[in-house]
Amino acid sequence: MSDSPFDPPIPSELTVKLSTLTQEQQAFLAGYLWAESQRKANAATSLNGVSSMAAQKRHITVISASASGNAAGVAKKLVGKLEAESLEVNLVSAGSYKARQLPKEDIVIIATSTQGDGEPPEEGVPLHSYLFSKKAPKLDGLSFAVVALGDSSYPQFCQCGIDFDTKLGELGGNRLLDRVDADVDYQAVTDAWIENTVAKLKEVAGGNSIPLAVQAEEAVVTSAFNKENPFTANLLDSLPLVTDDATRIVNHVEIDLDGSGLRYQAGDSLGVLTSNTAEVVNEVLELNGLSGDENIEASQGAISIRQALTFQTDLNQLTPKFISDYASTADSTDLSALIGNKEKLASYQAWTPVVGLMRDYPQELDAQRLFDGLKPLTPRLYSIASSQEEVGEEVHLCVARVDIEHDKKKHSGSASGLLCSRLEEGDEIEVFVEPNPHFRLPQNNDTPLIMIGPGTGIAPFRAFMQQRRAENAQGKNWLFFGNRYFRGDFLYQTDWIEYRDQGLLHEFSLAWSRDGEEKIYVQDKIRENARQFWEWLQKGAHIYVCGDASRMAKDVEKAILDVIKEQGKKDEDDAVEYLNELREANRYQRDVY
Repeated sequence: MSDSPFDPPIPSELTVKLSTLTQEQQAFLAGYLWAESQRKANAATSLNGVSSMAAQKRHITVISASASGNAAGVAKKLVGKLEAESLEVNLVSAGSYKARQLPKEDIVIIATSTQGDGEPPEEGVPLHSYLFSKKAPKLDGLSFAVVALGDSSYPQFCQCGIDFDTKLGELGGNRLLDRVDADVDYQAVTDAWIENTVAKLKEVAGGNSIPLAVQAEEAVVTSAFNKENPFTANLLDSLPLVTDDATRIVNHVEIDLDGSGLRYQAGDSLGVLTSNTAEVVNEVLELNGLSGDENIEASQGAISIRQALTFQTDLNQLTPKFISDYASTADSTDLSALIGNKEKLASYQAWTPVVGLMRDYPQELDAQRLFDGLKPLTPRLYSIASSQEEVGEEVHLCVARVDIEHDKKKHSGSASGLLCSRLEEGDEIEVFVEPNPHFRLPQNNDTPLIMIGPGTGIAPFRAFMQQRRAENAQGKNWLFFGNRYFRGDFLYQTDWIEYRDQGLLHEFSLAWSRDGEEKIYVQDKIRENARQFWEWLQKGAHIYVCGDASRMAKDVEKAILDVIKEQGKKDEDDAVEYLNELREANRYQRDVY
């Protein structure tokens, strides 16, 4: 007899095999087997001629709220499987969805990411705002399910998905499935969720009991290269944009796309694949008493821990989960106390690389435990600072090197360090284009633009100006730019002077936070020019904001709302509604990170 409270009706050798699977693999297998058993049961019932009438078909709306395309990919995959089951389904991005349509829906499935400090991705802001406003409707007739994608290295992990799931339930919606939260390495978890969701929707929404033949998925392919298959490009140049005495390194980076077939539009981002330096990898190995030749099991199979640390793990960003697991065997009262203080833990996590934790609280982890605990190394996205109408088979970026100093040693970001310091002219770099359809120039070239981009947030507006010049656009352009010092931090100064002299840039408002006794920011300049800002809005101007999501974007939005309230004679609720109407009309677009 086994000591287990029950003996599963499967061979013991299979039980042993199952115990070796990761949590994500177990989740996927559970969902797959359950869905497979349902399929076989339904098929058997149908063949025996005892199938009951299929459930009445119900309409399903799948909404994707995506920042980098991952949530959109999950939604698209789900819809493909639902269509193969002949279910009535419609896929829509949150940026194109009219929030007031929600009470009229039957079944809504939301796939969402989370951005910044637990906030919705930009295209999901209007829907999120509507649900949390005083005008939120009763949703007693709605059935729903939510899958949330996030990054557990941030304190508000999957918060947007939590918000949607909680609020839809509070408003009376019927939850079809428990919410599923997926980390950076999300695919196994979301694949299992898709299988479970398809099975549930077949049950409640009608459709064929036996799946149709797999249908070919329609796709528009402009290049053979994408996130899964990046293009190996060459670095053309990486030039400093700030003076030598500036407080940080910011470079203008040019990359050659010749032969790739890659096309991009002003407003898109470039994905950059990166790796960790040999110096950092060697230090991690040494701190853990590893040679680097030890094999570990990764999602693609067995590889050496050295390969895994170099190409698959993020050695810059600690996660709360890794720190907590590390503390459980570190035998350190100081580290245990740190874990118990949420505020201090968040600060330590933000300013400490992986090697810093291992130096501060030494212990040796075996290779597999080390790999399993670390965050996967994902591509970095940079707003493109050029228009192909002007630069052809090139792509330009504006990159600030991210540096963390710990224990008197400087650690640079894996991608920003690569682009600003490690690569030399002619070196290879793997890239792909990440479209951003919700950060686009207006189709009417006579439309005025208000562009708000402090720091490296200026990048897409350089692309906008190049594009407008190429198209001989007649619409006026107004730039709000801010940084620390005029003399050393005016990014692309010669370009903006040229645009002004050519009559392309009609207004510019500059804010320097360290040049005087008083700190001046772009939001201050918006309030200072409130009357003119409102006049531009009345003439149909589109507002664009690019840069930091955690502070700048919030402060800028508050300033814009203040202008709307003051100049438009509106109260708080009406001002918020006015701004959301601008969002829905694509007149207020943000690319924040």
